[in-house]
Amino acid sequence: MRDPKHDLHTAAPSHRNLGVGASALATIFILACGSVAEDGTGSRKPGGSAGSSSGTAGSVSTGGGSGTGGTGAAGGAAGSGGAGGSGNAAGSSSGGSGGQGGSAGAGGGSAGRDAGGVSGAGGSAGSAGSAGSAGAGGTAGRGGGSADAAGGTAGVGGSAGASSTDGGPGSSGCGKAGRTGAFQATMTAAGLERGYYLSVPTTYDPMVKQRLVFGYHGSNYTGVRMRTYLTLEQAPLLNGTIFVYPDGLPLPNQPDHIAWVLTADGRDIAFFDELYAKLSAEYCIDTDRVFVNGQSFGGLMTNAVGCLRGNVVRAIAVVAGSGPRSMTCQGQVAAWLTHGTDDDSVSYASGEASRDFWVGANHCTMTTTTTDPPQCLNYQGCDSGHPVIWCPHTADGGHQHPSFGRAAVRAFLAGF
Repeated sequence: MRDPKHDLHTAAPSHRNLGVGASALATIFILACGSVAEDGTGSRKPGGSAGSSSGTAGSVSTGGGSGTGGTGAAGGAAGSGGAGGSGNAAGSSSGGSGGQGGSAGAGGGSAGRDAGGVSGAGGSAGSAGSAGSAGAGGTAGRGGGSADAAGGTAGVGGSAGASSTDGGPGSSGCGKAGRTGAFQATMTAAGLERGYYLSVPTTYDPMVKQRLVFGYHGSNYTGVRMRTYLTLEQAPLLNGTIFVYPDGLPLPNQPDHIAWVLTADGRDIAFFDELYAKLSAEYCIDTDRVFVNGQSFGGLMTNAVGCLRGNVVRAIAVVAGSGPRSMTCQGQVAAWLTHGTDDDSVSYASGEASRDFWVGANHCTMTTTTTDPPQCLNYQGCDSGHPVIWCPHTADGGHQHPSFGRAAVRAFLAGF
């Protein structure tokens, strides 16, 4: 038997008012055979800033002072060349900074009253990364010459930094060899033990930035089961993407109902924050390509994260969800939404209210064009880089993912 449903058709917000004041509703939705609840608010995420800087060349040490006789000293070794900066991303991401040049070797001392040896030149700085490539390593320093003594040893050239062909800055985990494969893991967030299922490609290269996709489950489901349901791990998303599927907990007032607390100060937004921070520290994450996808109550959570963490998330994909509601948004996200006109768990009107919220948040007009797949409508005039795609369907799954939905979600997220 399905739990009772409570659907609210929230009126579309003003295109200028991103803080919606509707009262929050605690509503239950069950994935596949259960029930859900609804609605909300949004804002803007800035693009990455362009730019680059080169490292400074190493300073030259002074030549050795002249002695009163004796054997000349060996010339100083030249400093190492600077390490190359990390590669910048194509588009709006910033350029990698050049490495610092090595310091010059000291000149050798001389016999008698001869002048001191000439100092070795420092290694040159590594060049800043050009779009889509790593910065070049610094040139090796030249050995110090001398009057009578042997010249200094040449410095070693700098190595190039991490690179990627897309996206923005890499996280602090770049260069770290994290665990690969698919596995269940736990952590502590907001004082609670939380579980999540993580999938990292076996081909993961810690020097290449990866997309990060969160997949949120519906009522009384689990992360690992949602992995199978969403089927995100296929082309064109498969390569260069890390997937994480968080596990919900029993709701505070409904201990037999596993779902998400949607409030800004609730346990599950804190879980998102801490899980994102953990993965960013352990893996090389492209911080401009973080995405969220969810269905049913997971769709409500997706809308909430898109609103409250639009300064972190680039785009969301919502299946049979509702909201966001009663919250002030940060940043801005692109949005893809689908809803069945015959959904008997979350009303179609609630899905329309979500659509209208994102249309307003992204300043779109009400003019639409058809897109691929043809069931979907692309709203026109939206803020650059923040499209809103609406995909209604009838007699094609009801409360579930429609037949075209999974492939369309993968294509939408892979397009950023």
